[in-house]
Amino acid sequence: MSRFVSEETSSMMGMSLPFTNGEYRRRIDAVRKRLVEEKLDALLMFHQESMFYLFGYDQTGYWIYQTALLTTENPEITLLSRVADHDLIAGLPYVGQVRTWKDDSADNPIEMTVDLLREKGLLVNGKRVGIELKTHALLPFYHKPLSEALPSLVDASDLITELRLCKSDAEVVYMREAGKVLDAAYAGAFAALRPGLLETEVLAAALTGMFKAGGHVPAIVPPFATGPRTMSQTHSPAVDRRILADEPVTIEPGCSRYRYHAVGVQTRWVGEPPASVQKVFDELAQTQESAFAAIRPGVSTAEVAREINRALDQFGMYVPGEHHGYGTGIGYPPTWLDSLRIKETDTHVLQKNMTFFLLFQWTVNDVCDFPVELFVGEPFIVTQSGCERLSSTPLSLT
Repeated sequence: MSRFVSEETSSMMGMSLPFTNGEYRRRIDAVRKRLVEEKLDALLMFHQESMFYLFGYDQTGYWIYQTALLTTENPEITLLSRVADHDLIAGLPYVGQVRTWKDDSADNPIEMTVDLLREKGLLVNGKRVGIELKTHALLPFYHKPLSEALPSLVDASDLITELRLCKSDAEVVYMREAGKVLDAAYAGAFAALRPGLLETEVLAAALTGMFKAGGHVPAIVPPFATGPRTMSQTHSPAVDRRILADEPVTIEPGCSRYRYHAVGVQTRWVGEPPASVQKVFDELAQTQESAFAAIRPGVSTAEVAREINRALDQFGMYVPGEHHGYGTGIGYPPTWLDSLRIKETDTHVLQKNMTFFLLFQWTVNDVCDFPVELFVGEPFIVTQSGCERLSSTPLSLT
C-alpha cells in the first residue's frame, strides 16, 4: 500500500505541491497504460516538464544529466540526478529511489543509467525501453554515449507530451489564474507606456504587474519590441531603445502559475494610429473572432486552421503554410509550447480542457520609414461546447 494518501497534498521544503497525491498517481497510471499500449516496458524521462507533471519535481538545472525511470510493473519512479538536486526530489510523490552522481568525480551518469536498467531487468532480450529524445534537457554531449551504450532505446518523445495536452480540472484552475496574471502584466506595461521610456523600463512594469498578481517565474522573459524592431516576429528581448511617438510597441507575455502558462501578444500604437494600421488591426481582431467561433470539442486543429485561413483570405492576408497558434501548459526554459499546432497539417482533434494560444500578424508598409508588424494573440481553453478566453484584456491599438 502506498504511503501517499490520495486526497492529501505532499510538501517539498515547506511548500505544498500544486496537486494532490491522487492527481499525480492518475497521471503516472495513465503513462503506464500508454507504455503497455505502445508495447514498451519502461520509459526514460528527460523532459523537465514530464517530471514536474508526473511527480512535482521543479528545478531549472536540468541541462546537467538527470533521468527518471518509470516501468509498467511498478508506479514508483527511480530518479538519477546530481547530488545537488537530491533534496528537491527525495520525498516527492511516488519517487521510490533517488540515485545521485557528483560533478568532478569518477561517477559516470551514463554507466549508472545502464546499471539501473540492468538491475530492473530491462536489458534482456525482448524488453523495450522508451526514451524522450525531443527535449532540451538531453544534451548531445550525453546523448551520444547513451545511445552507444543503449542502441535499442525506442523514441517515445511524444508519449507524455501528448497526455499533457488535455488538462485536468485541477490544471485548468492554474491556467485560468495564469490568464489573470497575463492581464496584470498587460496592465502594468500599458500604464507605463509613453514616448521617451526605454523598452526595458516598460518590460519592468509588465514584470512588476505579473509578480504582484501572483505570477510565478515564466519559461522565458516576455519578448518585447518597438518601432522597426517589431519585425523581429516577437522573438526579440527588450533592449535600451527609447520608445518614440507614432510607432508600434509589441509585447508577448507568457504568464505562469505553477509552471502553467497563459500566453498573449498585443501591438499598441504610441499616439493615434494611422487609418491603414487601424484597419489591418481590426481585420486581425475579426479573424480572431472567426477562430473563436470555430473552436469546440471534436473539431480538428486542421479545420480550425482552414476556417482561419478563409477569414484571412477575405482580407488578402492568407499566407500558405503559416501556423496560427500552439498548445500551452507546463513550460520551462527555453519554451512554453506544447506539441499541438493550429495549422492545416496538424493532426490533433480538440478536446475539452485543451489550452492554447492563437496569434495573427500582418505587415503594413505605407505608414513609417520601416515596415510595421502588427500582432494580435490570446490564450484560450476548449470548453464543453466551445471555447473561453483566458484573458480579459481588450484587443486594442490604443
